Amino acid sequence: MRITLGGRLGRALASLVTLGVAGALTVTTGAATQATAAAKVPLDIRVASYNVQNVSLDKTQGEQRPWRERRAGVIANIIGENVDVIGVQEVNPSSAYKSRLVAGKNQYVDLRNGLNAAGGAFALTNKYAFNCKKARTQYRCKKKNRGSSHSDRILFNTRTLVLVDQGSLKYQAQRSTTSPQHMGWAVLRTIATGAEFLFTTTHLEPKVESVRKAQWQEMIAKINALKGVRPVVATGDFNTHRSSPLGSQMIPAMKANGYGDVVGQVPYVNSLDHPRPQSLVNRWMNTANKLSRDVRVSKYYSEPWRPGHNIDWIFASNHLPVPEWKVVANFDPNTWLMNGVIPSDHHMVRATLTLP
Repeated sequence: MRITLGGRLGRALASLVTLGVAGALTVTTGAATQATAAAKVPLDIRVASYNVQNVSLDKTQGEQRPWRERRAGVIANIIGENVDVIGVQEVNPSSAYKSRLVAGKNQYVDLRNGLNAAGGAFALTNKYAFNCKKARTQYRCKKKNRGSSHSDRILFNTRTLVLVDQGSLKYQAQRSTTSPQHMGWAVLRTIATGAEFLFTTTHLEPKVESVRKAQWQEMIAKINALKGVRPVVATGDFNTHRSSPLGSQMIPAMKANGYGDVVGQVPYVNSLDHPRPQSLVNRWMNTANKLSRDVRVSKYYSEPWRPGHNIDWIFASNHLPVPEWKVVANFDPNTWLMNGVIPSDHHMVRATLTLP
């Protein structure tokens, strides 16, 4: 018999509760009991992906606002969803935009500091800005691999997770040499049970599909080389939705390699006949919001049983249960309008996964 203790209560009790041979609930202490509990009690974790929009794009035009104004909304979304680990994209690593920040030398440090000032306990899996001997700048860079993934970063909750290992992959396929795409990766261990998993995040080439496909293939190969027997969670802005030619190839390829879409989307099919999640929140919303205050820019608002056209994805090992998936958006359901400053031109996506 297995006991599933989800949420924060499960995390607190996971190292204490075991099941006796007669089926009685026994509370004990000690390392041996913790190992038994870890083996028998599954654990829910919350994972997310969020393209927060680069600070270099700052301007005030239409619904676009600078990072200093958007930052609070980004932080509120992450803190409000009790995220254990999140992959963020477009967090600029350069200190050239420091004057546009609130509390950090670059955008990803500013985000981490803001999360912790709001009550979080987040750490970056990698602090280095660039893979250079002088890691803070690319000026006259003498190359040194520091595991930096440039504008794609992983933040984890130190109250629930421990960092085991980390690194990055710079894709060989690139359109631009000045802003190369990367995949960041980390092996994380849960404090409650000791279960480990591989978490990755990336932002694939937005304009040239052949480059984007090559990067995606490199990503799969790297994940396969890293994962071992651990479960996989792969997140990011893939600049691809299910009804695109590339999506029709690569979404099934992810599942065939052992880590499919947590929603259960099928290429070119605008319904979810066999969804993975037990619950889907805002399933009809597109994850790229075009900075539209009216969320009806996602055309399935009147058919909420259909999934939106998402370019931001969470993939996870096929055997992992998915209690919930959510597109995170702060809007008034009576008016269909976003509240306050729109945090980014993307909505955050969040999933609850059950680790064995």
